[in-house]
Amino acid sequence: MNNTQQNSINQNGKQILFRFLEENFPNTAEDLKQKIKKLTKLYFSVNAVINISALRTEDDVYIKHYLDALYPYKHFDGECADVGCGGGFPCLPLAIATGLSFFGIESVGKKLTLIKNCVDSKLVQNITPCHIRAEDLAKQGKQFDTVCARAVADTDKVLQYCAPLTKPGGKIVLYKSQSENPALQKTEIKLNVKLVELQDYTLPNTDIARRLFIYAKR
Repeated sequence: MNNTQQNSINQNGKQILFRFLEENFPNTAEDLKQKIKKLTKLYFSVNAVINISALRTEDDVYIKHYLDALYPYKHFDGECADVGCGGGFPCLPLAIATGLSFFGIESVGKKLTLIKNCVDSKLVQNITPCHIRAEDLAKQGKQFDTVCARAVADTDKVLQYCAPLTKPGGKIVLYKSQSENPALQKTEIKLNVKLVELQDYTLPNTDIARRLFIYAKR
């Protein structure tokens, strides 16, 4: 990304996201804009004390956290889980925009502070922060209709975390860069999953290239 393109994003990040909301959530866009503004205030207040993310500018947060999280929203349904959710991305924007029930799973407790603050402030009530390792939650027998992960590990490794938490007939949504590859066939066989979609795309009005892997749980 050259300096001109980066500056364009920094100047217009909020407008780019709001346009996306208007186009994809026309009936609730105005309410969502207000909630996103409140989320942003909470994000910066938490990030000033606890380093939940390296993103320090508002417009980077609007693009690289919010828009990146929301772009594949149509792939989510039912009860959802975000494995290795960190500070709350992608699960927080998805919970706010879609209204679906989300569990934010994170092994480092302090990283869940933003989610907890969002719940405590009544900004969002359909998300549950879970201070637990994905492997341990799976051992408890908990499963979800849609499980996602972003920037957690390579595809083969992250599927090992996600597949046991996914109901048969459910799906796994992996946010990736376009340099990353699908899992090996032996991994699919071992975990009883199948790659059903590979989608390359560029976030609207940016040059940020992303790749989505959608796996079906047999």
